[in-house]
Amino acid sequence: MITDLFSHKIHSSKPEWADKLIELACIFQEFDGHIYDRKVIEERLKSISPRGTFVARDPSKFRDEISAYPAYLGLYRLELRNNKWHFLLSKTAKKFLTSEEPNVNAFMLLQLLLFQYPNGMGVAYYSNSDKFRIQANTRNRTLDIIKNNIRISPLRLICKALQADAIMRDVSIFEANINADELFILANQNNINDKVLPITSDIVSILTKVRKGTLLPPTHFENRSHILNHTDLIESKRGKLSLRPFANELDEQDILKKFNVICNTSISFDGFNQVRSEKELEQVILSGNWARYFDSLLTLNANLIEVLSNDPVTYLSDDITQTEAINTPKTYPLKKRGVNISPLQKAKKIKQFADPEITKIKRQRSNLSHKLILQQLDEHLRSRGIEPYENEHIDLYAKVPDDGKFLFEVKSIFEDNLLAQTRKGISQLYEYRFRYKAEIGHKDITLCLVYPYEPKTIRWLQEYICTDRKIAVIWFSEEGKLCASNYCKKKIAPLLGTYL
Repeated sequence: MITDLFSHKIHSSKPEWADKLIELACIFQEFDGHIYDRKVIEERLKSISPRGTFVARDPSKFRDEISAYPAYLGLYRLELRNNKWHFLLSKTAKKFLTSEEPNVNAFMLLQLLLFQYPNGMGVAYYSNSDKFRIQANTRNRTLDIIKNNIRISPLRLICKALQADAIMRDVSIFEANINADELFILANQNNINDKVLPITSDIVSILTKVRKGTLLPPTHFENRSHILNHTDLIESKRGKLSLRPFANELDEQDILKKFNVICNTSISFDGFNQVRSEKELEQVILSGNWARYFDSLLTLNANLIEVLSNDPVTYLSDDITQTEAINTPKTYPLKKRGVNISPLQKAKKIKQFADPEITKIKRQRSNLSHKLILQQLDEHLRSRGIEPYENEHIDLYAKVPDDGKFLFEVKSIFEDNLLAQTRKGISQLYEYRFRYKAEIGHKDITLCLVYPYEPKTIRWLQEYICTDRKIAVIWFSEEGKLCASNYCKKKIAPLLGTYL
């Protein structure tokens, strides 16, 4: 009997969960390629400042974060190398969660497309060794699922059920919906749960019986579908599942493309098909084939990945039309920055289309490195009695009584993008100074680029930024001390607490 489809260990109902997922991926990336050591990972999770992130709230839940996230979302996998388990962040997480502009919606849609039963969850790995064990309750459930020839992909089942409902009621796919009872009845029918992509006519037949009252749901089941809201495709609301409402014609076309792709994707992992015993199940887990399959960038073709990860809003922001530019608010009010980090509330899609630039900015700010640097800067300013301000565009603005005004743009660095990030930062500082000159002034303000560490791999860069562009270059040392380029220390002396 199938009584749950998603994990109760992934608490994704709150708005800040998307940020938490990004933060976890960024932390886990630090261990990518290293020998697996759970204690070290837990200590790292504890070390993240609760004021700056959503990760370190309850250390007792690290067990869920270390076990449930790879099992249900494929966030990372463990692979045997030289007789030791090695920690590997998934390719999909690297691209969509730890990049300059994280995209949780794309990650979730790609990974949930592949998530299926049976799978390789319930495995406990031992640090600094090649040992592992499968938890007894999960092992028995997995073997029962395999024995009963169950092959369920929850996301694909939901999409096919919506397709069936639209046919049955002769309504638009955007008006189609199914409830939890119907979903779990479908999940427990042999002619539905024996394939990852059920046949629509079979679902229609079952739903007809359900709605006539001749088929009943399990006596109890766990309805935890709120995780689907993070796909930006399926909406779980008031006990019903449906496609989310579209904002405009472009958005409608994008939703339909993604939905149709899901409804026509039959790929699945068949490595468990011949498993009949605990030993055989262990051999499949040991091979790592399931873990590699459950990484969309390793499994899906490029065209499918492009469709499912497409975001028409960010596409627009690169080439905004004249009409959209006119309708876009020119400025946003500056407000005092809160002492604690607040969740980056997701704007309604219609607002995202109205000002697509903000979507990109919010994604940049959701990166853990960006968030922690900004928090350090906030705390440094407050320690000197300076009140920091922010808005949708400006990372941070501060006015030092009798010592000037400062506009900050934080830039996290990834691999070889120092120059690209610097160019973006310079452009943004000039633009925001111009757009907000009525609020913050123009000629009497010091522009500051804030890095996660000293940008010295490009020898001429600091001189160019500071002397030619008249922008200060600052960063924080490993000890948490604010540092500045020698080319600009005099310019930002009030921030350093020195007067040169």
